[in-house]
Amino acid sequence: MSNVGLQMAPEDRAPKGSKHRVRAGVAVLMSIGVVVLLVLGVRFGISALSDLRGPADYVGDGTDPVEVTVLEGQTLAEMGRTLKDAGVVASVDAWLDACEAEPESMTIGPGLYDMRLEMSAEAAVDRMIDPASRITDKLLLREGLRFTQSIDTISEATGIPKQKLLDASTSGKIGLPDYAKDNAEGFLFPATYELDKDESAADVLSRLVDRWDKAAEKVDLQAGAKSNGVSAYEAMIIASLIQAEGHVDDYDKISRVIYNRLDPDTWGGTYGLLQMDATVNYALDKSEINLTTEELQNTESPYNTYIHPGLPPTPINSPGEAAMKAAVNPADGPWLYYVTVNPDTGETKFTDDYDEFLQFKAELSAWHEANPE
Repeated sequence: MSNVGLQMAPEDRAPKGSKHRVRAGVAVLMSIGVVVLLVLGVRFGISALSDLRGPADYVGDGTDPVEVTVLEGQTLAEMGRTLKDAGVVASVDAWLDACEAEPESMTIGPGLYDMRLEMSAEAAVDRMIDPASRITDKLLLREGLRFTQSIDTISEATGIPKQKLLDASTSGKIGLPDYAKDNAEGFLFPATYELDKDESAADVLSRLVDRWDKAAEKVDLQAGAKSNGVSAYEAMIIASLIQAEGHVDDYDKISRVIYNRLDPDTWGGTYGLLQMDATVNYALDKSEINLTTEELQNTESPYNTYIHPGLPPTPINSPGEAAMKAAVNPADGPWLYYVTVNPDTGETKFTDDYDEFLQFKAELSAWHEANPE
């Protein structure tokens, strides 16, 4: 069979009307392309509009409560990530924009905050700069508290069991100076503290010791002690005696009396007796204005400065900054004795004459007679 009949002329190879169908196909493809471009354009447009509106953000003051912890040293951006992860804000960018609009946002510090889920970034910033949002325990330690009294106060304020605080105090993990030898007496600095509820016993005590360290640096305790011929620890012992014995107006004079009485030259080459009631009270765990002669002379304790020369072995309380400063900056004077002749007003008289000292004691006795307990 011949194949000649299967050959076609070029103009006969495509069916009639095929050029129109090709053009139609191209048109369809172009139409699809336009649709695709339109869809993409819409999407890009929506994205662009979103960018114009700003980052994602919630509206309002939020819903359910949630606690959020801001860590020490976190930047505002890191806080924003913490808040976003907790479901408080919708985006870090919205949070940063709100912080930029509120200068007080720079005051937001570490702590536990009472927040709400799905808050607007502005509402979140406003809440965090409000002190009421901080979940804290307020701790007030008065000047002159003994270690045991401080532990009682801390436990009552925080709910931390006393034994946990006692254990933490000797753990070597609260930042005490080496010379304290894990004895925190004298180093739980008196001040007002706001403590987060989730802080451990060691965390709380560390904060108090850290505050003491700042005070010690401020008064230049190390250098001041050296210039007075004592160690830093002895300066802290002296500060605690000053805190217990006198009025703030007389701290520097009491400091001088202590140094004068410790000076071997004053007593013919030996350490003198400080003869301070406060140290005997510490030994007896009492707080008496008028101790008996028997208590003063017969209390067998290294803290009885009526029978043991020199300083007691440790501080007897937690002194404040003023007492610490006086301990390394004693006033100039020859005084060896002082008597608070009026416990109500704190009036204290100083002398280096024993007979005058006895006159001051008579004044104090007269005050007691006029003011019986």
